[in-house]
Amino acid sequence: MRRDPLIIGAGPAGSAAAITLAQAGYRPVLVERTTGPADKVCGDFLSDDAIQRVRGLGVDPVALGASSIQRVRLIHGEGIAEATLPFPAFGLSRRGLDAALLSRAESAGAIVQRGQTVRHLTLDLGEWTAQTGDQSGFTAETVFLATGKHDVRNLPRARSDRGAVGMKMYFHLAPGPAKTLDGAIELTLFPGGYAGLQLVENGRAVLCIAILRQAFQRYGGGWPGLIASIEQRSRRFAAMVAGARPLLARPLAVAGIPYGYQAGPEDSGGLFRLGDQAAVIPSLTGDGMAIALHSGQSAAETWMAGGDSVAYQRALGSTLRTQMRLAGLLHHACMSGLVQAGLTRGARVFPGLLRYAASGTRLPPTVALPEEMVRIPAG
Repeated sequence: MRRDPLIIGAGPAGSAAAITLAQAGYRPVLVERTTGPADKVCGDFLSDDAIQRVRGLGVDPVALGASSIQRVRLIHGEGIAEATLPFPAFGLSRRGLDAALLSRAESAGAIVQRGQTVRHLTLDLGEWTAQTGDQSGFTAETVFLATGKHDVRNLPRARSDRGAVGMKMYFHLAPGPAKTLDGAIELTLFPGGYAGLQLVENGRAVLCIAILRQAFQRYGGGWPGLIASIEQRSRRFAAMVAGARPLLARPLAVAGIPYGYQAGPEDSGGLFRLGDQAAVIPSLTGDGMAIALHSGQSAAETWMAGGDSVAYQRALGSTLRTQMRLAGLLHHACMSGLVQAGLTRGARVFPGLLRYAASGTRLPPTVALPEEMVRIPAG
């Protein structure tokens, strides 16, 4: 008999794994560093696959107040290209989604431990020890690592492009811009980065910016200078944020985002890496939460079927390979000041290019494991 897994991190990936296991009769321990709902540096975008997975886990985005998104706009300077998204989408804050998924995991039977930050993770004689800040910890035969963009100190992800900075702020927009943004997501390109603006629940707007570290320093290395620089390059962007009231005391920020990172079988080290610990898709695709949810469910199903972390990581890598490759190409193109204008002009002439890019960077359909393989009773 195997002991129930330990899951570190209660974001979408960790909670999806916990719910999947608990619904099959297991009682995984889910460790979360925060003591309550918290905002995260994330685009807050749910594509069709993410919506279906969240609903399958027992959470309804509409009931949480998610904002419907039907269109995408690509903006560079004064140029604007627009297209209808080829799939339904929602804007929903991570604070709201994470809280709902974690509550669902707990009600399904997962053992949730809040306010526990895992500092070190070691394997000895087939048993993992997760050491927390107070020198206590947890032991388990199987660990699902779902700490998002934050690495456990002694188990960092493999080196990759870590030159990106991510920043995020919530706003109440002025009435005019709020009406203009309703039902759409706007992606503004500027030299060295891009900024995504969309509505989420309760009439709020979220602005997420991905920018190369060198460009961030050129713009002054701070939020006010960065916003002013984007406004100078795009009157559209300036008009959308004019009169906007910030809702956070300061922007959320994370540095060294390894866009394009994808763990291979050789990187598992006996761990099931989930979410951003498994793959970091560029933010402009808006498919990070779908990948997180898929990885959590896939890891749980693999473990219940008797598979190991190597088999899981190999299958996940194969599933994501094409999607990640296209997303990387688009990310580098949208970061480059030399090609941004051409991209926008091309999308204005051929709106189908935007729909193709949106479709091509989605999680592809996957074949589920047979029911009898994933519903193995605990004990």
